[in-house]
Amino acid sequence: MPVEYGESLSERELEIIALVAEGLTNREIATRTFLSPNTVKVHLRNIFTKTGAVSRTELTVRAMQEGWIDVPGVVAETPDEVDVPIAEVRDEEIPAPPLLAPSPWPTHRWLALAVGVLLAFGVLLTPVRAPGQANISGLENIFSSPQPLVYTSPPAGEDGWEELSPLPLRRAGLGLTATQGRLYAVGGMTENGPTAQLDIYDIESGNWQTAAPRPAALANYSVVAVGNALLTPGGCDAAWQPTDAVHRYDIAQNDWAAVAELPEPLCAYALAYTPERIYVFGGMGANKVYRAAAYAYDFAADVWEALPSPVTPRAFGAAALLSDRVFYVGGHDGKNELNTCEVYIPTERRWQRCAPLLQPRSGLGLVTLGNRLQAVGGGWDTYLGFSERYDAAHDRWTAFETPIVGEWRNLGLTAWDGALYGVGGWSGDYMNRTYRLEVLQFRTFIPITFSGNQP
Repeated sequence: MPVEYGESLSERELEIIALVAEGLTNREIATRTFLSPNTVKVHLRNIFTKTGAVSRTELTVRAMQEGWIDVPGVVAETPDEVDVPIAEVRDEEIPAPPLLAPSPWPTHRWLALAVGVLLAFGVLLTPVRAPGQANISGLENIFSSPQPLVYTSPPAGEDGWEELSPLPLRRAGLGLTATQGRLYAVGGMTENGPTAQLDIYDIESGNWQTAAPRPAALANYSVVAVGNALLTPGGCDAAWQPTDAVHRYDIAQNDWAAVAELPEPLCAYALAYTPERIYVFGGMGANKVYRAAAYAYDFAADVWEALPSPVTPRAFGAAALLSDRVFYVGGHDGKNELNTCEVYIPTERRWQRCAPLLQPRSGLGLVTLGNRLQAVGGGWDTYLGFSERYDAAHDRWTAFETPIVGEWRNLGLTAWDGALYGVGGWSGDYMNRTYRLEVLQFRTFIPITFSGNQP
């Protein structure tokens, strides 16, 4: 008999929802539950009908909020405490139907779930971890001793992300930007320490090539394309000591030169830019102090200027320009992973709050694409289950898919020709994966307008 929207979820359906939240494919769920793949498909069709969810990501987020699943590091909120719609973001918004209450679980079911959670923690704490498993570690151990990386293929066609040719050198904390139809990946931390390597990916041919290295081997910094040049401020050495050095790469000449130094040594900062200026926020300063720094660099004058400081000192956050405002989100304060969102208004030289991320994220990437912010990565202290998009007109974040669940941080993220590109990063080991997600297939843009003051 066909199911209908609003019906109670069965025990088997709740079990399958929990496995979906782990990022398992239909075939993997079938193996875990001793069902056939076709039976799993039927269960999922019924689940989507009963809940009104339109994707695996939306189903996972609802399950987390309703308490249907217990995810390490995520605190479920009641509907009264949540004012951000968790609908799948598309070019046209899909209204989210009312959340449903699951049918009560018997005692033996809760005991089984508790045992499963304990086993999951045991797996996470073992020395060998495959990509996608959460690495809950403090900042004193940003990249733990790497183990051999075991790649697991993403579920084809299920999350929209496409895997491209791998980065020539596995690394995290790299700088990544796109210009003239190419990706530029600079520096980063490898299993042998920081590297100065510059790798260039030709988007049309799908091939990587190596160019002249940056003059200093550093990690955890950003790179920005300015005309026919790249600019790379700061970075940290092997001992996590930051530098104030800034280097400029001439794309045509394949050559580097030093330019005006940062006002202070910094790494693990957040960077955003306009055609005229670079904005650098937060980061790790001297003596590994987490800073509430804010600076702007004028390309034409080759001069840095101090700006009003953001409210929260943090590192490993991310920033991006949206309309005439600079958004600064996520990060780590040395104790906790953050969901903080602050916005800087250059014309008024002041900061204000914006809606927090749906979950804490540090080591994330943030870019602007399609008049929305696109936040990808995280999983430092909080399990990574999805990416997020920010709609400035409504001051809200909504979820979309991530190609790696559990942990994917200190990656490089950039955008080109309507697509997101995620490169490298850390997920239990240094990575060389390259991912692309087509976001704007029809290249339609609607101007952003802001109404009133944000909270």
